[in-house]
Amino acid sequence: MSDRLEQSSHRRLSINRSILKTSLLAGAVFLSGTAQGVQAKEKSIVAIEPLVCDLVKAIAPPSKQVKCLISRKVDVHDVKFSPRQAQALKNASQVFTLGQEMTPAMKKWRNNPITTVVGVSAIKIDDHDDHDDHSSAKHDDHDDHGKGHGEEAFEWAGVFELSPGTYTWSFAKVDGDYADPAMKMVILKSGDIEASEELAEELLESKNSEFKRNNDQLVAQEKAYILTFNERKESTTFNVEIKKAGKYVFFTEHMPFEFEANEHFFKDISGDDVEPIAQVPDEGGDHHHHDHGGADPHIWHDPHNIIKMGNIISRSIKKNISFFDRENRKITSERSKSVNSILEDLDQWTQRQVATIPSNQRTIVSKHKAMEYYGDAFGLKTISLLDFLGHSSSLRPQTITRVLGELKEQRVKVLFAEQKPPSKLLKNLSRQTSTPIAKQQIYVDGLMPNGNAISVAVHNTCTIVNSLGGSCNKRAGNQLENRWDLLTKR
Repeated sequence: MSDRLEQSSHRRLSINRSILKTSLLAGAVFLSGTAQGVQAKEKSIVAIEPLVCDLVKAIAPPSKQVKCLISRKVDVHDVKFSPRQAQALKNASQVFTLGQEMTPAMKKWRNNPITTVVGVSAIKIDDHDDHDDHSSAKHDDHDDHGKGHGEEAFEWAGVFELSPGTYTWSFAKVDGDYADPAMKMVILKSGDIEASEELAEELLESKNSEFKRNNDQLVAQEKAYILTFNERKESTTFNVEIKKAGKYVFFTEHMPFEFEANEHFFKDISGDDVEPIAQVPDEGGDHHHHDHGGADPHIWHDPHNIIKMGNIISRSIKKNISFFDRENRKITSERSKSVNSILEDLDQWTQRQVATIPSNQRTIVSKHKAMEYYGDAFGLKTISLLDFLGHSSSLRPQTITRVLGELKEQRVKVLFAEQKPPSKLLKNLSRQTSTPIAKQQIYVDGLMPNGNAISVAVHNTCTIVNSLGGSCNKRAGNQLENRWDLLTKR
């Protein structure tokens, strides 16, 4: 009897142990699943501008997801965030940006507690006091009509010389999204933008507009169209019917270039590109306004300023990492030190390259006032053509004399384009002054189509040095690029 009781007791104990083990295992599985779910939902770091994103990727621990919000193909000056981009900002753990001086669209996000500004307003910098000889001149190159950017009913206007027939105006997705879900357009039979502007603004601001969808027909009329884009298609196309030969002016709510992927936005029946004979802004392909309210945001052209930007990023990332996560805090510090080391070497490399330029030829002449931090850092004089010429691409007799005098006095050897093909202003000046344009463009607003933050610095320096009579050691610069790549590859 006692043996049976003892056996029964052993069986119950064994069952209880089994139940306990099963419960513990289930609990462990549940907690593991919960932890994985939390990890899967970890918010990403969002970097607004491509240059900032490259810097954040170099510093943040590889375990952190970094999302680049704006494509390299998009102009940060004029960008308007899509609903998807706005949602990414809302869902971010942290946001890093150059600030509204470079990216006006960030104005409404600047006071968000998760936003960290790393641009001109966040670091102590040289304000170019010794380079402001021409600061009193107005140089907003698309403020042709006395209105500030963002106040006009239209962002772009173009005059086309058209023959009777059917043309296509297309809007393409860029990086998977349309720049905006819809856009207003006015088409008027006119060859004068300024004379038609008042009517166009009135029509664009009127509530009496006509909705059009993919493949619909557009004609010249005194009524605005609201063009809606098909989200299921990679591009939305409208047919423009021209009944009478002549000049037609198109006013658009947004820049048509923002909707270009691989094809020009306006084509004839044969599929050939149709280019405007006049446009506002009047620099073909260059619609940056570059009027930053007095604060020059192009600080990264001095490597020591990038170091200051990186230090802000490093401190902010570490604040967002748990005190007990010592591994990731240590990794962030180590990566930040590597970044600073590369940038110090970049500064030394640049000084050596610039030193090869003859001392009487160290002048950078470009359209915008964007290379002054570079000039300050490495001992070159910078001249902004817009300070001399204003916003017009036509050179008047009274200004051409001043420009010729300045170029001769400074012994200017070459002009530097900020885009390809060079702007109309630069080509006109080159032709009338017999000053050549550098074969390679310089990139003043951020990264190149390919490469990293070091790549653009090396490219700009070699372009400047070789064009001004120096000799650039690009191989040594490429070694710096490769060191940076090791940090940013994820």
